[in-house]
Amino acid sequence: MNWEKSKTVFIVALLLTNVFLAGILLLDQRRIRPAESAPEFEREVEEMLADAGIGLKTEIPRAGTSLPVLHVRFESDSPENYNRRFFRGEGVLAENQDRYMRIDGAGATLTVIDERRILYESDERGEGALSKEEALNAARLFLDERGFSADDMELVSEKRAGENWSLSFTSKYKNRYMESTYTNITLDGDVVVRMDRLWIEVLGETDETAPLPMPTQVLLRLLTEDGLKGRTIEKIEPCYYFNPEEQGAVENLAHSPEGNSSVAWRLLLDGGEELVLFR
Repeated sequence: MNWEKSKTVFIVALLLTNVFLAGILLLDQRRIRPAESAPEFEREVEEMLADAGIGLKTEIPRAGTSLPVLHVRFESDSPENYNRRFFRGEGVLAENQDRYMRIDGAGATLTVIDERRILYESDERGEGALSKEEALNAARLFLDERGFSADDMELVSEKRAGENWSLSFTSKYKNRYMESTYTNITLDGDVVVRMDRLWIEVLGETDETAPLPMPTQVLLRLLTEDGLKGRTIEKIEPCYYFNPEEQGAVENLAHSPEGNSSVAWRLLLDGGEELVLFR
C-alpha cells in the first residue's frame, strides 16, 4: 500500500478478523485475560502495536462512546444549475447518461460521476506564488462564487510545490469529521485549476444512536498492515461515516443519494494520512 500517494486510506473491517483472534490467543499465552476495555488490555494492545512497528502517541479512547445516527445525502445538483454555477450558463452539456455528466466550458470541463463526485479541470494558468493564507482565501472564494458553503469545511492537509498549492478539506458536523467527504483543490499561482469534491449534506439527526466499535479491537486489526510499519498513530477520535457500498447496502440501494450515517474511529498518522475504521 503506497501511503505517500493517498491522503485518506480506508480500512473497513466488516467481520471479526483473524488478527483479533490471534491477539486474544497471544494475550492468553501471556496469561492475561482482562476485559477488552480494561487498562491492562489497552497496555497489552500498545505493546503488540509496538512489536509490529506501529507507534502510538495518543491515548486509546475508552469504550462505550456513541454518536447520533444522522440522515444524510450526497451533495448534487441538476446539469442546468451546474452549468449556471460554473460557466454562467454558457457551457455545453457534452454527455449526460449512466450516472455520468460532463459540461464543457471555455477552457474548462466539469464532470459529475455517479451524481455525487464533482471534478472541475481548467486550462487556465495563474500568476505569482501565494502564501498559505492567500491560497486558502483563493480556494474559499472559488467555492463561494460557485455556491459551495465553506462553513462545514476544515483543512486537513496542504502541500506546496513551486507556485502550486494542493489543499484538502473534509466536512465536519458538530466538531466531528464526516467521512468519506473530501474537497481537493489545486491552485496554479492565484487560479484554481482543479477541484475534486465528494460532499455530504446532513439532513438531520435521527432518534437513534450508534455505539462505536471497541477501540482495542480496531487497533488489533492493524497488526497485519505491513504498510503501517514504522508509522505512528497521533490521534484517535470518533467520526461519522457514509458510504452505502461499503456499509453493506443491498445492490439496489448502494447508489442511493441519501441514507443514514454509520460511526467509526478516525486515526491520524504522522504525515497526515487518515485511517477510518468501523465495525
